[in-house]
Amino acid sequence: MEVISRTSSSDSYQSTVYVTLADHGIHTLSFKSKVLTFIIMNIALIASYGLFTLPSSFLPIYNLDRGIDLTVTGTILAAVPLCYVVVCPVAAWMLNKWSSKGILLVSTGTVSMVTLVFSFMGFITNNAIYITMTTLIRIVQGFFGGIIDVVAFAVTGTMFPNNRALTTAIVESSLNVAIATGPFSGAILYENLSFLWAFLIPAILVGLVFVASFIGASDVNCKDDTASRDSVKTVVTDILIMFAAWHSAFAQLLLNFYIPILAPYTQEFFSKGPIFAGICLLVNTIGIIVSSPFLGYLMDRYNPYVFLVASALSLPVTYLFIGPAPYLQSFVAPSPDQLLVVLALIGFQMPMACYPSLIIMLDIFKVKHCSLPQDVQNFITSLYCASFPLGACLGVFLSGVMAKYMSFVDSVTVMGYVAILESVLLLIFAARVWWIKRDVINPGEKKALFKGENSTTSSAACYQQ
Repeated sequence: MEVISRTSSSDSYQSTVYVTLADHGIHTLSFKSKVLTFIIMNIALIASYGLFTLPSSFLPIYNLDRGIDLTVTGTILAAVPLCYVVVCPVAAWMLNKWSSKGILLVSTGTVSMVTLVFSFMGFITNNAIYITMTTLIRIVQGFFGGIIDVVAFAVTGTMFPNNRALTTAIVESSLNVAIATGPFSGAILYENLSFLWAFLIPAILVGLVFVASFIGASDVNCKDDTASRDSVKTVVTDILIMFAAWHSAFAQLLLNFYIPILAPYTQEFFSKGPIFAGICLLVNTIGIIVSSPFLGYLMDRYNPYVFLVASALSLPVTYLFIGPAPYLQSFVAPSPDQLLVVLALIGFQMPMACYPSLIIMLDIFKVKHCSLPQDVQNFITSLYCASFPLGACLGVFLSGVMAKYMSFVDSVTVMGYVAILESVLLLIFAARVWWIKRDVINPGEKKALFKGENSTTSSAACYQQ
């Protein structure tokens, strides 16, 4: 039985993950097969997650024309991420028992079919039936989309255990490609074709992903027959692990908060339609895509906690300039260019707030328990995956509710203040983790808590609670 491990400059911050290659069938996969599977997983993510964001640029306006207010639209949009949250832990359990490729095929096939059904919802004239049907379809999209999400992350982590931050960043970049192209593509299809084609074309594309998965994806074994409820309980009762997951969710809350209310705002104040709102979200996401691989590469080699703390100091300040906040408007006047620049800056900073969380969650468990079983990796991965749609769900729901009582500028300003409070909690979290890790790092290596120097966590020096 061959076991691989890695000792690098980041080993004092993230756990050294031991992977039994034979147990996961990696010996049977060529590098070409792994790369092909990795590409297909990313395409599947783009397709499924793109359907989550697709209607966000035009559905609020379409529904307003039908007499449906933004609160209801926010609930419809939030159905997908809410289901992602619920299904992610279930997907981790499925990976412990069933074939990863089989799970992927069932999920992509189902998403394609229900999206096809969605394309015909515009022919329903009764709003009550329309709202019920679109919500149910979004629930099904969210259920199977969440499974695709977890499968992609788990398979990627199993195939490339020594580059977890980099591959995570690439996979997250794929999600952000979907976030960027979804609303923009949806706006283009809706304005130039119709509601029907805005969903019919994506349904066909997801069907092609199903075919590609069937032909080209390898079945990577992520099973763990020794999985138990005790492992799950250990993770969910660990406040530090759960806070790291929550912070990732909060970052996504900030990222998704302005999506449902951006198009009405730009249309009212700048006389810009859904296409400009789509461009704003595209620029926002380009910032994420550009910075993600570079930051992921650095997080694999240096302290990921530093990146997390840096985001805590910079992101809330930048968020206050979206409106900008009323007291900042004497310095920075609201304009389309100002909005584009601020959203680009938020996108550039967002990976520092989200991506370290997975490494940190694994690190905390390894430091406290001196081991990292496959079922724990699957479950922690599912929590990390769930944090994204949870934040998105809360973001789009809160924005819909707040839009009824305050303006766009006031809404994003309030969320900027909430972000400052979250940053204070994050600094307390970082201090607590530092205190724990300083007790387990070898005495001669305490400087590694602050610097990216080679060190290893002693397997005998496990934190005793």
